[in-house]
Amino acid sequence: MTRAESPVPDLLLGVTSLDLPARTTRDRMLEVAGRFREPESLAVTLVKALDAGAQAIYAVPSARLRAALRELRRTVPVLARLPLTPPGDDVAYEHVLLQPPPDAEPGMPYGLLGAAAVRAAMLPGSLTGDLASRVASRCEVESPMLGTRAWAGLAVAAPITDLALAAGNARFFERVTRFGRWRFGGVAGFETQNLGLLLSRLRAWGIEPDFVIGAINPRGFGMKPDPETVLAQLAVDGVPVIASETRAGGTVPLAEGAAFARECGARGLIADLVEIDDVGAELRALAR
Repeated sequence: MTRAESPVPDLLLGVTSLDLPARTTRDRMLEVAGRFREPESLAVTLVKALDAGAQAIYAVPSARLRAALRELRRTVPVLARLPLTPPGDDVAYEHVLLQPPPDAEPGMPYGLLGAAAVRAAMLPGSLTGDLASRVASRCEVESPMLGTRAWAGLAVAAPITDLALAAGNARFFERVTRFGRWRFGGVAGFETQNLGLLLSRLRAWGIEPDFVIGAINPRGFGMKPDPETVLAQLAVDGVPVIASETRAGGTVPLAEGAAFARECGARGLIADLVEIDDVGAELRALAR
């Protein structure tokens, strides 16, 4: 299974820390949350990021993001991190909110119709509770809640990716990659907290998603199963890697972490809001 021809963003602004736990201090989380309490603040930041060279926003379904996008007349491409997996989520489809959120736009396709179509298209696996069909259904239900009509692609959330990876479920990666390309603008990949093992398994299975997202930084922070394995896998030509956690939990300057990731073979990087003080200046420097 070869990669799609659609372009993969190589510089993204991550906004997932506004809705999900991030590897940073509690004070920093509270500071960033306070800074972007109003949708206008986030909307201005999104525009600054795109003007500075970011090609897309890395985001989860969020009322705050929807409100910010409604403030803008400009199209903001979104690389969707789906399904939404807050702490304690057990990946059960039935636990997804199936009703439109209170701020839903009239006529938006929320609900079960799209999910039912996906499950029908992924027969017979969906009849047996196949993980790929369950995840595709959740993505279909949750994607309208991002509030965007400009998709930069799909990134399957790390808890789902790593569950399938631990089970050795090659079929999951093949089926979800195909679904993601069809549904989200032709680009699909996987976020992981075990980058070294994922790259090795994908190569062994002959499966080539369009990208994977994983931690790369000079401290080896979050680089699993160990930094040596991750660096060895990066040295082998294969699936493009988008680096995350380049600041190693805030202990490394962004420019230094980004330079290290690129030198190690990363195709691109995600800089999250908790890792940036001046979005315009820092992303512009990274783009250069």
